Amino acid sequence: MNAKNNQCPMQNGNAEILLSYCARSLEPEQTAQIEQHLTACAECRAWAAEQQTVWAAMDAWEAEPISADFDAALFARIAAAERTSAWERWTSPVRQFFQGGMGWRPVWPAVAVALTLVIALSIENPFRTEPAGQTVKLEAQEIEQAERALEDLEMLRQLEAPEEETSL
Repeated sequence: MNAKNNQCPMQNGNAEILLSYCARSLEPEQTAQIEQHLTACAECRAWAAEQQTVWAAMDAWEAEPISADFDAALFARIAAAERTSAWERWTSPVRQFFQGGMGWRPVWPAVAVALTLVIALSIENPFRTEPAGQTVKLEAQEIEQAERALEDLEMLRQLEAPEEETSL
């Protein structure tokens, strides 16, 4: 590592260089610098050891060979799917459900959502209107208040009228 990067890669947020070291994709001089740092830094050494275990496991893993007729079977399934109509493809899960292929397990979340909505709307219904009797009662109170306000205004006008006459 050069003088600028003498800090620990784990502490300065440069763990990518350790990952590249474990993947064996660094230049030889960078590899030597990282190995020198690993002799002094226990945290980086432990992290690199864990990563090297993962890389070793990935190197040892071998994919299972596919069967000889895999391509033919795949193309046959694709051709069969292309021969079915869009309606059949969309309704296939529903048919499987009613024929017993899926069971009731996928239905329970939908039932829970529906019940939650029914309960929520019955408790706090934003579309609910007040009963007709209460509306009429409120309107009658408002009318009485308006009449009183008009009467009060009329009394005030009568009080103001004599003052205007005296000023003439």
